[in-house]
Amino acid sequence: MPNSRYLATFAPGFEPVIGDLLADDVPRSELIRIESGMALFDYRGTVAEAAYPSFFNNVFLVLREWKSSALSFPDMVKGVAAVSKIADARDACRALGVTTFRVRYSRENVFASVDKKLMDQAERFIAAGTGLAPDRFDPGIEFWFIIRREGYACFALRLTKKQSTEKYLAPGELRPETVRLVTALARVDPLARTLLDPFAGHGSIPAALASLRPQAAVFASDQDAALVAAMEKRFRDMPQINVRQCDALSLAHVADSSVDAIVTDPPWGEWEGGSFGKAASLSELYRGMLAEFSRVLAPTARACVLTGAKREFEAVVGESPFFAQSAAREGFRTDILVNGKKCAVYVIYR
Repeated sequence: MPNSRYLATFAPGFEPVIGDLLADDVPRSELIRIESGMALFDYRGTVAEAAYPSFFNNVFLVLREWKSSALSFPDMVKGVAAVSKIADARDACRALGVTTFRVRYSRENVFASVDKKLMDQAERFIAAGTGLAPDRFDPGIEFWFIIRREGYACFALRLTKKQSTEKYLAPGELRPETVRLVTALARVDPLARTLLDPFAGHGSIPAALASLRPQAAVFASDQDAALVAAMEKRFRDMPQINVRQCDALSLAHVADSSVDAIVTDPPWGEWEGGSFGKAASLSELYRGMLAEFSRVLAPTARACVLTGAKREFEAVVGESPFFAQSAAREGFRTDILVNGKKCAVYVIYR
């Protein structure tokens, strides 16, 4: 099989784990370059396999690239007409069973408009090289002209066709790609036997943990009865996931020093208003949460916490008799974007 170049996008901030994830999920790949929210990699295999990784937002087959950002879209359209791997796009589209296409233009992650003459020129070139028909409203696939600020530009075929999932998610629910990246950043020990998410919500993190470490028991709890009922239904055929309704500040069903890793997404104060269960404030919630974490975590075990309330969480960690030393460790805080919101993943140790 030919070796092809791919561009993939992901939530900025997760650059440290992309190489390992790519090696695990796409073993015949080679990471070429990584920037904020962008990875370039070569892969010897089918386009369907290259588009598979669940931690990417989008994956593109690169048909021509430029090592410069000082380009105009007319320059790029003219350039691909002279030199590009349009035959690769034709073969990929046949394999994917698509018959129509649309052309998009993106500069520094923002869609740009171009004049009708340039659009027609690009459509004629692509139609002639692939046999596809232009459809600007409901295309089977998209060709993108991309200009990045990192000194890189490309003409590429978008292989992923994911719906925007935000409107299908409940308030505070994480995108599947983000869950995969957070669990990777947690770096759960391969020999872990007991894992915990005490703010399990819809169960996205427990499901990822169970997939990541199938030998481990996963404790998933939440104080919301409706969410717990939904998780019980979701995980009824997954006996390794233990679902409970309880307050995260009182995990009576979890033994002392028994948990190898905690990965969780507690309230940020974004959607809960001033209601945090038994806690009077977000800081009080975090303070009680860390006290319970210190009880259930095994010696040297870690907790990975995602939150947008960075000021409140860091203040509570700093005053904690159990976790204050974590703030001085490398990797304590990783700033990321989740659904466009600035937040961070924190790794703390008992």
